[in-house]
Amino acid sequence: MTHLENTSVSELREALDDAEEVRATKRLMVAIAYKQGVTQTDLAEWYGLSRKTVYNWLRRFEEDAIRSAASDESRPGRPPKLGPEERAEVRQLLAESPENAGYDAEEWSSPLVQRLLEERFGVEYSRTSAYRILTQDG
Repeated sequence: MTHLENTSVSELREALDDAEEVRATKRLMVAIAYKQGVTQTDLAEWYGLSRKTVYNWLRRFEEDAIRSAASDESRPGRPPKLGPEERAEVRQLLAESPENAGYDAEEWSSPLVQRLLEERFGVEYSRTSAYRILTQDG
């Protein structure tokens, strides 16, 4: 397969001028260099990528429009363990003393927040995530 057969360097450069994401910029630069005769092996070495990654990126330009081939689709990640109403309730509980929530402690700590989340909401959080919840603003 000859990659980018029907795509001109000027089209790629125009897309590069409009690129806002680092990854899109990198993919377009790889495509431009490839169109100018740089091998996939050299591109992989220059950019610290596997040859397979370079191949896959170039193949994307064959299958999709330039701008969609250059960027990734949105990846929402893992859904939160607590919904918005539950998070608001947690913030309200943490704004008060642990004693008001039924705990024998003067201050909230990460382990105590972990315990609260498990007992009240049935969800397990790591100590780091509990700390993040404890220290978040609003």
